[in-house]
Amino acid sequence: MQISFINDEFSNIDDALAFARKNKLRYIELRKINNKNITELTKEEAFTLAEKISAAGILVSALSSPFLRWKEGTQDLSIGDIQTTSEKEYFIALMDLADIFGAPNIRIYSYFKNENLPIEDLGKKLDTYSQIALERGINLLLESDNLCNIDTINKMHQLFELYGFSNIFPLLDLGNTLASGDDFKPQELQDIINKCLYFHIKDYDADLKRFVVIGEGNIDYENILADKLTETETIFSLDTHTGYPEDLQMSLNLLQTWKD
Repeated sequence: MQISFINDEFSNIDDALAFARKNKLRYIELRKINNKNITELTKEEAFTLAEKISAAGILVSALSSPFLRWKEGTQDLSIGDIQTTSEKEYFIALMDLADIFGAPNIRIYSYFKNENLPIEDLGKKLDTYSQIALERGINLLLESDNLCNIDTINKMHQLFELYGFSNIFPLLDLGNTLASGDDFKPQELQDIINKCLYFHIKDYDADLKRFVVIGEGNIDYENILADKLTETETIFSLDTHTGYPEDLQMSLNLLQTWKD
């Protein structure tokens, strides 16, 4: 098991890197920098940030991009200081950004919900990007989202049963799953877990209806993910979603005991 964390809990990257060094963490997952998604950085800003992260001895585990979190057919998309004219052009620029940071993984979505886009056709579109990313040695992490076509464990399961993607993997976030009220079948969840190389870890209190420090909510991660804890290449990325660095520290303290 490898531990990463999303940098959002910190107001600046220097504090995030200090947290990583203090806790002897090798990885950081990049989502927002100065209230901008990582994909909004100019190429110059990206190079500067990448050099700072590298100098701190930290590796980027993934870019939390918003790729495909938009309506199917969207063409005019900007990434950093580049205005693209097609989704494919955007995706290539996104992979260039991943190369700058040395990130082996990119988070993606499944387009905003569209009843006229069958899961079979969605899979074909995703497979196109899978093949492009494969040539660059990049994995794509597909996250479910209430606004998107893949919004439940069941639909995620259907997609991966239909398509044997070689480099698209589920990005499981059980905190979001519980918060959305997703009524999944245990075997479907287990099948998704078995396919995962990367997890977002946050807890949810169903009574309070808010995200909390892991161990203080309703998700028994240590039991649910028991078989994954011994996989040395699997990444557990802390995404506490509470906004407080001290909550991230408490969550990390518990997560580190799972390895014992």
